Amino acid sequence: MNNTNNNEIKPEFTIATSQDFWVQRTYEEIKKRTYLDPLYDAAFKAFLSEEQALISFLNGVFQLEGENRITTVTIKNTEVNIIFPQVKAFRLDIRATTSTGFCINVEMQRAKHSRFIDRILLQHSAFMLQSKYEWDQEFFKDPQKNLTDEERARREELRYEIPPTYAIWICDFPVERQDSYRGAWAIRNEKGLTITDKVKYILYDLTQFSKTLDSVQTTEDRWLYLLKHAGKADDLPDFGDDAISQAIKRILVEKAPDKLIKEQARDMVFTEEELDHLAAMKVRIRKEAREQGLAEGRAEGRAEGRVEGRAEGRDEGIDILESLGVSGDLIEKARKIAAEKQQELK
Repeated sequence: MNNTNNNEIKPEFTIATSQDFWVQRTYEEIKKRTYLDPLYDAAFKAFLSEEQALISFLNGVFQLEGENRITTVTIKNTEVNIIFPQVKAFRLDIRATTSTGFCINVEMQRAKHSRFIDRILLQHSAFMLQSKYEWDQEFFKDPQKNLTDEERARREELRYEIPPTYAIWICDFPVERQDSYRGAWAIRNEKGLTITDKVKYILYDLTQFSKTLDSVQTTEDRWLYLLKHAGKADDLPDFGDDAISQAIKRILVEKAPDKLIKEQARDMVFTEEELDHLAAMKVRIRKEAREQGLAEGRAEGRAEGRVEGRAEGRDEGIDILESLGVSGDLIEKARKIAAEKQQELK
């Protein structure tokens, strides 16, 4: 009789074939924490995609006070009707219109892509077209054949007018050409003159946001502080702000719906987009190795090593995984699991 224990065939746990395994492991790790990490999509939306929280956040972002403050927001469906050149469905993280007439898109981005600025422009183009389409519906709900001169004049006036469309990107990686944690970008000519105030981009680089709790002063600071620290904190300040207090409660692990925690776990495991990014990095490394005269086999090993963090005793894989949104403690846990099972993480 064979000793099956000594010859047991164990499954090979790879990124591509073990999504359920890693999701379950990540789920178990999340359950040990105090807060969900709002730098991932599921918790980010739970944290900010609520009227009072979004109002507070946007007033902080745009530094609005007094009569200029946003008083209401209408949170909209995140899908857009524009055909978009991606292999996945095109959805925005948070989309809303404000009482001040702004069309707002708020995005959380953990991983930097090779064409990140192109992505911002492409996504904003789709967002602008969707906003224009919905804006027009308010004025042209019932097309009429027999229009008065006044109605025709109004239609002519509005035909190409666009609503203000503002994109806010919160990035957990260094943003190129930005020398501080906040950058306000617009469309300008060669002399620096702004062509229009209706299109604006606010880019936050959380890697440059280093304010301590004692130095946090503005509403903007408060939200950025919470976004950056919530995932690893045991206790978060609400700054005496009810909107912030309620937002914090929504990401408390012990009170979060199980469905939300599972969604968060899925967000923290490699997505198709991230796997594409990994593959692109491996291809680029192989190409660089060939150009340097390295043997193909060694180049392949170097590429795999960049993913695993094992090649030549280096820990390069940690940097890659962190850039893809995997927290340090989860990376360490994954490495221990992989070592125990003596499997390769490819």
